Amino acid sequence: MKRWRRSLAAALAALAACALFAPAALGQGAPDDEQAEESEDEDVAPPPPAPKAPKNKRKGAAAVPARADAGGKDRKAGPAEAKRGPADKAEASAEERAARGVAVIERGGQVVGLGAVLAGDGRVLTALSPLGAGNDLSARFADGTTVRVKLGYHDRVWDLALLVPQTGRWTEGLTASSRDPVRPDAQIRSFTAARGKVAAVPLVLRSHRALIGGDDRQLDDAIELGSRISPLDLGAPIVDEDGRVVAVLGRGCAPNEGKPCTPVAFGAPISAIRSFLRAVPKDAVQPAAWLGIQGVGEASPVAKGVRVTVVHPESPADEARLKGGDRAGSDMILAVNGVPVTSPEALADAIRTHAIGEKVPLIVLSGGRYREVTVQLRAAPDPRAAGAMKPAAAHPGELPPPRPGATTTEEYRK
Repeated sequence: MKRWRRSLAAALAALAACALFAPAALGQGAPDDEQAEESEDEDVAPPPPAPKAPKNKRKGAAAVPARADAGGKDRKAGPAEAKRGPADKAEASAEERAARGVAVIERGGQVVGLGAVLAGDGRVLTALSPLGAGNDLSARFADGTTVRVKLGYHDRVWDLALLVPQTGRWTEGLTASSRDPVRPDAQIRSFTAARGKVAAVPLVLRSHRALIGGDDRQLDDAIELGSRISPLDLGAPIVDEDGRVVAVLGRGCAPNEGKPCTPVAFGAPISAIRSFLRAVPKDAVQPAAWLGIQGVGEASPVAKGVRVTVVHPESPADEARLKGGDRAGSDMILAVNGVPVTSPEALADAIRTHAIGEKVPLIVLSGGRYREVTVQLRAAPDPRAAGAMKPAAAHPGELPPPRPGATTTEEYRK
């Protein structure tokens, strides 16, 4: 009986403890993870059954999602920050992109002026006056590449010159703007070669006015400048907010009543530049690249291309070990730099798009097997030295006339 009374008293005491502890636990809210982990790690007796259930429930509801959110954030933030790293470098501005199309004109390693590479063309538009005799000139492009250039055409009146690179072809050229550069809201830039590096600089344009150009001819639509220009920056393009060319810096003369005119820098407008470029003779072009083969269009059971019939000695094709001859032992050119060529005309066009000095991959079918051959293009030799290539083409970049009595299969010489 005494034992039964003691057990009953203990049970009543436990129930009283549950009644006191449960409201306090609900009022405290969910315990912290650290406190929960400490309570789990402590070597103590477990709490009474009634408060234990809500504690575990709150812990499961609060702690588990918190860990998932934190872990998810960490997992997403890491790659996101890594992606933002390169993006922190702002995309190149219009003037920075335009600077890639500016060439530094040099003679003997010394800067004489600047020039604008024509987009899709590779030739360099610049000012004539800094060039002097126009010999021994080179152009240094944005990547540091220096190539020899020749004076292809010039206009003394507008102080314009077109330089023709003798090797390579710079592809990041400039295009013309259709916007009026002399407007109140215009943000105009030009370029300077200070310290040997091309950099954009702000430029003030005052108005369109009449100046005196070369040969004492009047320039009716010259752009008057409101900024000082270094003589070494003549020939530089003047660009608008979009990096498009609105004028080219040249040297002229400002008239003074009863006095000699004052030498000034001015902007040759787009209208004058277009007229100048339209007058450029057709032979003022970059030297055509030469492959050094003769070939005919042909289709085999597995491919269609240009079969090599003759390989010129010491030509790029000869150095690349292309084989000419009959069908059994010759190579068939199927593609030039990934562009399929199925006729002599297509092969001529594909080679013409590349410049002297370029290394160009060819896909060749030989002996039933495909292979890739890399050729380094050069200028065509003197026709008198190319005895094996008779008759010579009218122009290195053109197809020759058909041979007398030739079949309808057109022959290609490049």
